[in-house]
Amino acid sequence: MVKLQGVEGASNPEGYISTLPGSSVVFHWPRNDYDQLLCVRLMDVPNCTWSGGFEVNKPKSFHVNMRDTLGKCFFLRTEISLKGATYQISFTDTDQLPPPLRIDNMSEVPIQFWQHGVADLRLHTEVKAVSGLDYACDEPTLPPYITLTVKGAGSSEVTADMNFFKEYNKLYYENFIYIAATHTFSQNVDRKPVGKRRLESCAELVLDVDPKTQRVILRKKEPGKRSQLWRMTGTGMLCHEGSSPPQSKPAQPRPLDTSLVLDIAGLAAVSDNSFEPLMLRRPDSRRSTTQTWYFSSGMLTCGLPRLVVQVKRGIAGLYDGAEVVLGPDSGVEQPGPEQQFINQKMRPGSGVLSVQVLPDGPTRVLQISDISQRRMMWSSSSTEQDGSKEEEQKTELEQELEVLVNLEEGLGVSLVNKVPEELVFTTMSGVDVHFTHTAANEVLELSIQNIQVDNQLLGTTQPVMLCVTPSSGDSGANDSGPALQVNAVKVPSKLMLTELFKHLMITTQRFTVIIEEKLLLKLLSFFGYGKAEVELEKLDENLHERPSEDTGPHKHYYFENLKISLPQIKLSVLPSHKLPPDLKALKGTLGFPLIRFEDAVINMYPFTRVHPYETQEIIINDILKHFREELMSQAAQILGSVDFLGNPMGLLNDVSEGVSELIKYGNVSGLIRNVTHGVSNSAAKFAGTLSDGLGKTMDTRHQSEREYIRYHGATSGEHLVAGIHGLAHGIIGGMTSIITSTVEGVKTEGGVSGFFSGLGKGLVGTVTKPVVGALDFASETAQTVRDITSLSNHRLTVQGVRKPRCCKGPQGLLPRYSATQAEGQEQLFRLTDNIHSEFFIAVEPIDTYCVLISSKVVYFLKPGDYVDREGIFLEVKYDDLYHCLVSKDHGKVYVQLTKKAENTSSGVAIPGPSHQKPMVHVKSESLAVKISQEINYAKSLYCEQQLMLPADENEDFLLLEF
Repeated sequence: MVKLQGVEGASNPEGYISTLPGSSVVFHWPRNDYDQLLCVRLMDVPNCTWSGGFEVNKPKSFHVNMRDTLGKCFFLRTEISLKGATYQISFTDTDQLPPPLRIDNMSEVPIQFWQHGVADLRLHTEVKAVSGLDYACDEPTLPPYITLTVKGAGSSEVTADMNFFKEYNKLYYENFIYIAATHTFSQNVDRKPVGKRRLESCAELVLDVDPKTQRVILRKKEPGKRSQLWRMTGTGMLCHEGSSPPQSKPAQPRPLDTSLVLDIAGLAAVSDNSFEPLMLRRPDSRRSTTQTWYFSSGMLTCGLPRLVVQVKRGIAGLYDGAEVVLGPDSGVEQPGPEQQFINQKMRPGSGVLSVQVLPDGPTRVLQISDISQRRMMWSSSSTEQDGSKEEEQKTELEQELEVLVNLEEGLGVSLVNKVPEELVFTTMSGVDVHFTHTAANEVLELSIQNIQVDNQLLGTTQPVMLCVTPSSGDSGANDSGPALQVNAVKVPSKLMLTELFKHLMITTQRFTVIIEEKLLLKLLSFFGYGKAEVELEKLDENLHERPSEDTGPHKHYYFENLKISLPQIKLSVLPSHKLPPDLKALKGTLGFPLIRFEDAVINMYPFTRVHPYETQEIIINDILKHFREELMSQAAQILGSVDFLGNPMGLLNDVSEGVSELIKYGNVSGLIRNVTHGVSNSAAKFAGTLSDGLGKTMDTRHQSEREYIRYHGATSGEHLVAGIHGLAHGIIGGMTSIITSTVEGVKTEGGVSGFFSGLGKGLVGTVTKPVVGALDFASETAQTVRDITSLSNHRLTVQGVRKPRCCKGPQGLLPRYSATQAEGQEQLFRLTDNIHSEFFIAVEPIDTYCVLISSKVVYFLKPGDYVDREGIFLEVKYDDLYHCLVSKDHGKVYVQLTKKAENTSSGVAIPGPSHQKPMVHVKSESLAVKISQEINYAKSLYCEQQLMLPADENEDFLLLEF
């Protein structure tokens, strides 16, 4: 059970909400004058305190740390997602998830740590020596900085940023030494009386200093007593800690001129049979022989030969308060107890700790280790790695799986909607897949040499929606690399809800994208964009009270390196003028209009993340957000390419390219060509935008005819002819505008209101239609000049891979792709003036001509390419057709189409054949039989269709073709 409250809950104890496992509640901020931070705590944990406040205004996932009164940590995984206009916060257990942070104390001293900036001492946590502790930030709003210190050692502090993997400053702690009499620390100390003293009273004796005389004496060891602590310098001097002022920062070196060092009391050298007391003196280079000390063979010696530190009178001199002297050694291999002195560290370790942040999968590890221990680890780890590598190689040979897939011709993916019609056809050629699975990892290497997405809508002027941008010849750049390259390495994970990736790299080439508004809306409809808003309105108001099917923990993905590179996109957007009602409604839900522009160059930085650990939804949203922001940052490039401004960026690029050719190569003709191309291109776009804006005020019939003229000009490339036709069409339309608009107004609206409405439109059209015609002529003429002066790098030479497929067979099913059927469908589309109500059934070549069978009419076409109905020499509608037969006359075979008989008096069709029987010669009888069967079958389908109710909508299709 979880309790939630805002940060003001401390002053308002009842301002919290309780949630049971598997339940959902609605939370609103009770006050807006407080920071909008949420706190949680576990109700089933005794004495559990509130967590730190965290923000809930952006999608993300993280661990929340709560503690009990003893300081023990309890974690909850928090996932924030945006569902419509509501932020959804999910809390899940962390049993199957790794901790975000871990403190590994590999040293021999206890470490205390806390989040930097957290002043509450109760949140300072201790990690015992040679142990580890899982951790999450106590305050999620503060940066993940961890401050360390050695507990109880007066050490320095080191703050490490857990987001950066590196080695930080050394952590120093006070680690002085005791100079101990070895015999007094042994376990078998003789307990018999020695004179008036007992040895048990003098156990654990160390060197101490008499504060009055500065002489060195033996005293019983007292932990932490400064007069018994010594520090050995790099030159061998023993500095006395008690005679120096306390140091606040152990990391700073103590100057020697403020310290006293161990020396002898006399000024001369010690003779063989004499003893010289030890005392403290100032460091003096002239007395280096008596101020330099070594621990050797269990004894403390100085720079003078055969002299060691000892006490007088042998073992009897080992008592509390005994004077320590420097005298000759015993000369035997095993020295006596009175000469045995060793150094004992105040704390374990060297006093210098290494601090570094390392990754361990999705966990960021703060590792503390002693520098001496670290050297040993480095030396031993090399031998262990050699052994582990041999074992891994053996297991890899036993469990290795390798898959190689090479598709030189590639594969194709066709999207067919419910109409049915083919929307896009994606071709991927040069596909090379290399997958390797071993016990250690899984490696995927995928490369696709070329990717192209074709616009398969009938009547489109842009057959290619996406393709690799061709390299310009002038730049010399050779984009011979693959269009798409994917490299991924996945390693095994012991956790069920975690997928670990060493890296995932996705790299693409530069792409050209041409978005036609009609195709974009159809694709959005195909992927269900319009349905989401409709279903949202039908949601139950009490939906939040029912737990969703997605309440369980989500799988998380970790990437050591994640990079998606999409370097450059040359973007064009082409709005559509005539849209069906359903697409118009969908366009209204987009919330923004599409503005026409061409060839806007958009350079984008790659999406790069290091060590992310998130759910799939958050990672995808992060990627989309990055490229959306990159696209928004290029708004100036897009604005400079819009048509209503005359594409100033294109003009600037053309002029700069011409000037560059003039300067580099002295090419004057290149300058003239580029400037002419840029000026004509800008003029064509500006005039076209004005004509489109004025054309919206005209009647529907005139606008349809105008669009038909412009369409044929765009598809055939005869812009000048289309401009002349457009000018003539505008002048004639202006002359007849009053009559046609008035008649249309009376027909559509009726009555006096329709008459005056049509009359008003006619008066406006009298002026606007000739003006629009003149603008069309200017635009098409400028496009002609632009095409004449265009260079190869100004034109997109990539063509569609194939013609749009025929998506409806005679049986109403989706047939296999046929180039012949695709040709026939496109030809039917040209004959019917882009009317989609008549669909293709079959096409058959007959000698030099062909027969085209549709769902309504049979067409017999003359040879040659005709853009309209001029190629039809025989046309028979199924309403007029009685039947189709095979006829023979003088050894020749004919296809005979018998028309229905009609009563000339009443005009009503009478069942039965008429005398009108047009015949078409066919070269073979088998072909004639096939054609007659297809025509009769198409007629029967037409008759059945007239008696059928509208069919239900079918599902969309996704076809994969190899």
